[in-house]
Amino acid sequence: MLQKTFIHIPGFGENKEKFLWNNDINSWDDFLDNYKTIALPESTKFNLKCSIVKSKEHLENNNHSFFAENLPISQHWRAYKNFDKVCFLDIETTGLSKQRNKITTIGMYDGKESKVFIRHQNMDEFPAELAKYNTIISFNGRRFDIPFIKEKFPGIKIDHFHIDLCFLMRELGYTGGLKRIEKEIGIARGDDIEGVDGYEAVKLWYRYRKGDEEALKKLVAYNIADVENLKVMMDFAYEKKINSI
Repeated sequence: MLQKTFIHIPGFGENKEKFLWNNDINSWDDFLDNYKTIALPESTKFNLKCSIVKSKEHLENNNHSFFAENLPISQHWRAYKNFDKVCFLDIETTGLSKQRNKITTIGMYDGKESKVFIRHQNMDEFPAELAKYNTIISFNGRRFDIPFIKEKFPGIKIDHFHIDLCFLMRELGYTGGLKRIEKEIGIARGDDIEGVDGYEAVKLWYRYRKGDEEALKKLVAYNIADVENLKVMMDFAYEKKINSI
């Protein structure tokens, strides 16, 4: 889908993009093959041609940061299938304030393997792990997970694509929290963590800190379910978005 969009090009918004689509110019290659006959000013066509050639070079070189910087964040979903270093990310915390509360666990899933970084154990390894990826997929991560992470790791570099499913699912007509939307689209959770929510996750952490190792196991299982279900939801949303265009 990335090769079908033009709105990462400076000065080229959704109306001009729709104009191209309505004239059967549905991809970068379509434009390059037919730009001479498109009813646009010559200066516009020249600038667009140069930008598309540049875009193709960046894509061939896997330079995700070029697109992440220039594509509106609401359109980052288009890059989902273009870059293969994707991580599904979710954090658990002791509360809602990034200044007063702490991250307890950070779950990451690459589509095959899940990892959990735990406070007082291996959380310092998280920045190096995040650097391996070019795309972050979260649920409400723009407003919650990423601000917490930046507070915890002030020097961390986050230049990734960020697909926030909270907003993407809302565009598709699904509202509410992660668990509610999971149920609405048919994603099930295991019996061992059924009913666990963010509030219960806080209690599990404090039980663990008092010596309850089983509470930590349950918290980790809950965090893993969050990130692994994000992939199912992302695949669902991606297909819906494609079919809606």
